Amino acid sequence: MISTRTLTVALIVSGALNLFLVGGIAGAAFMRHRIKAEYPVVGAVTGRAPLWTAGRGLTVEHRQGLRAVVREANQANRDAVRQARSERRAVWKSFADEPFDAAAASRRLAAARELDVQTRGRVDEALVGYAATLPAGERAALADGLQRLQSARGGDRPPRH
Repeated sequence: MISTRTLTVALIVSGALNLFLVGGIAGAAFMRHRIKAEYPVVGAVTGRAPLWTAGRGLTVEHRQGLRAVVREANQANRDAVRQARSERRAVWKSFADEPFDAAAASRRLAAARELDVQTRGRVDEALVGYAATLPAGERAALADGLQRLQSARGGDRPPRH
């Protein structure tokens, strides 16, 4: 038979363990809520929603096709994106150089921008190619999703000067 003392110790340990677990769960829920409040858009490092989310209005089959097209375009662009980032990092690092070569820095930034334009062009062309395979209703849903995504990214605002 279990003694009263052993049972009391077991109940206290069990209560402490339950209190610890409930506190951990409550703390995790609080942190999740706080993170969602501070970072409402889940996406890439840029804090923007991924491009494939523009296909939320598509059928499952076409949504999967869009994700595949975007993934392929991103994989094709991977080296150019890395090179553009590397160029920018090198330019930012060169700011501390003496003497600072502003002309070389500008050339490197122009090369990085050109790489950005090329990668964006590849993605745009991939989207056009995919849209051409869609039925009219699905194409309209994709257009709506892309417009919403652009608006969320601030693409419908006039440029600031």
